[in-house]
Amino acid sequence: MQARTSHQVAGDLQVLMEAERSSPWARTPAPELAGRLFEVAEAFYARGDPLASETAERMGVPPASVWFESLFPAVWGLLATASFLKTLESSLGEIVASEPIATGDFAGSPALRLLPVNPFQRLLLPGFSGHVLLRPSLGLPPKPPSTEGLALCLLPFNLAGIGALDILHLLCHGPRRVLAKVSEKASFLKDHLEEMFAPLVSCGALSFVQGGPDTGAWLAARPEFDRIHLTGSARTAAALRAIAGQDKVTCELGGVTPAIVLPEVGGNSRLLIQVARQLVFGALANNGQHCVSYQVVLVPDSLRAALGQALAREMALVSRAGGLAGPHRLLIDEEASSRVAAMVEDARRQGASVTSIGDEAGGRRFPVTLLNGITEEMRLFREEAFGPLVGLAGLPDGDFSRAALSRANQPALTGDLGASVFTPFPNSEPVRQLARGLKHGVVAINSYPGVAYATSLPWGPGPGQASGRGWVHNFRFLDESRMEKVVLAAPLARKGLGPLAWEDPWLPNVSGRGPLRLAKALVRSALAYFRQQPCRLLAAQRDLIPALIGRELGARRLDGFL
Repeated sequence: MQARTSHQVAGDLQVLMEAERSSPWARTPAPELAGRLFEVAEAFYARGDPLASETAERMGVPPASVWFESLFPAVWGLLATASFLKTLESSLGEIVASEPIATGDFAGSPALRLLPVNPFQRLLLPGFSGHVLLRPSLGLPPKPPSTEGLALCLLPFNLAGIGALDILHLLCHGPRRVLAKVSEKASFLKDHLEEMFAPLVSCGALSFVQGGPDTGAWLAARPEFDRIHLTGSARTAAALRAIAGQDKVTCELGGVTPAIVLPEVGGNSRLLIQVARQLVFGALANNGQHCVSYQVVLVPDSLRAALGQALAREMALVSRAGGLAGPHRLLIDEEASSRVAAMVEDARRQGASVTSIGDEAGGRRFPVTLLNGITEEMRLFREEAFGPLVGLAGLPDGDFSRAALSRANQPALTGDLGASVFTPFPNSEPVRQLARGLKHGVVAINSYPGVAYATSLPWGPGPGQASGRGWVHNFRFLDESRMEKVVLAAPLARKGLGPLAWEDPWLPNVSGRGPLRLAKALVRSALAYFRQQPCRLLAAQRDLIPALIGRELGARRLDGFL
């Protein structure tokens, strides 16, 4: 580290240690932290526009996507945790993980249904359900938390909301004071996060620092930390383990995310459009820089051409709306763009057809790209791209489900964080068995796995821990040793209540100010609902309902329904 940076970081670390010696964080009453978390959630809304504007400018994404993909999940997680903590009379260190009690069965596995948990979720996500599949109980009581030392949180560059929820997890599950290092690739986030987390910074629970990989390595070696959490790359995680040891490090590492399109989708052209729209959202959200961005789509050979055409249409539609880069998407740096270009060229050399919307890559810019006919020998199958592209892989129609399951579970397909299945029959037993059989920790049926991230469901890798170690988003403080995987399920169509039906509001096929107004109204509604403010909730609905109707009318016009 540079001398000045080293001095500043060491000073921040010393301040946290002195605060811990004076008043151990574990002794903090749970309701006291709940009150501060409510304040932080309000600050995320109040500071949302400046964060969204600067993120849009620097990362080349629409402000609405920042509200949907970063601010809403952060606010929901803060509110859900605060609502739980305020009901307790204990200190943070006295909270023991609760034994999850199965409320039903999912494909032969005991399961706890966690979504929907309240009327607001039923309205926001009509027809959705979310289950945690449970391992058999060993009859041992959950271990009490270890509360010695501090926690180091290494924040990712891609979404401010991920870092916010990682910090929240460390403050509560441990619990520990947190030193958070902002990624050097998104250093502009530090000022925003410090203002949003001011209620926790001011009481000495949290401090933010900046610096590059050398700063992270120096911090990881410090004896003050007995817990280190990373959301990032497998290479960084390996370096951390080499420095700090395996036991200290928990991490979420992403991977190659597969989507399986079952043959039954081919019988209905509108369902095929819905699948294409969901796939394009999952491939291009945040310019493909999500830890579960779709990368490999497994499809029956008989459907590959039709799905390819539908994907190309949706990609062109979304690219015209653009972000700030039009049909090109801005990646985090030129190195990232060059890596994605090399993966596309590798696929082209091995026989895949390549459809790019826009000109050739240049600098940080990379065109939205569809690859048809990818195979497991290609780099796209074996390496996380983290860019705006998706590949189609055809499999024989006969016994497709078994072949797709085998392909998705191959060790060559890197990682085991998220996967999706698309089908007209989300609640059928064969589909549930397929979801249970996937190696991944979060499986979405007819939705993008990232939607689970924005809800009350836990988030973590599969049992093989190929995408990291440990669960986050454990807003109900469940015993993590019992959690095997999460399954989110939804209908494959417009959702709604009675005769009213609408498309998932986060889908990007409608642009303009409407989606931004809708996203902000959703955040404001969540604040009002959790804080039990009926007048504020009513006011939020006056924005939410017209924005939702306007978005749906725009989508139907584009689809030629009106």
